[in-house]
Amino acid sequence: MIAVAASLALIGILHLAIGQNVLTGDDIQRAKTAEFEHCKETNFAGGECRKYDKRLEVDQLDSGNKISTEIGNDITSSGTE
Repeated sequence: MIAVAASLALIGILHLAIGQNVLTGDDIQRAKTAEFEHCKETNFAGGECRKYDKRLEVDQLDSGNKISTEIGNDITSSGTE
């Protein structure tokens, strides 16, 4: 019974925080998608697009393209080409 009361209280607090905008999550997702599309148009140039670097590296590895990177003085590569 305490858990039910606590969950209802949490729902009430979320309602107060969100207010009438019940699509808050949708708005956040749209903003992030727009930001990603902007970075894609500029070929991920700029400081605000650096957060996508790790994801792009994984996507390139998954595509099978040969990727070479320099670590220290050693050059390593991966992929099928």
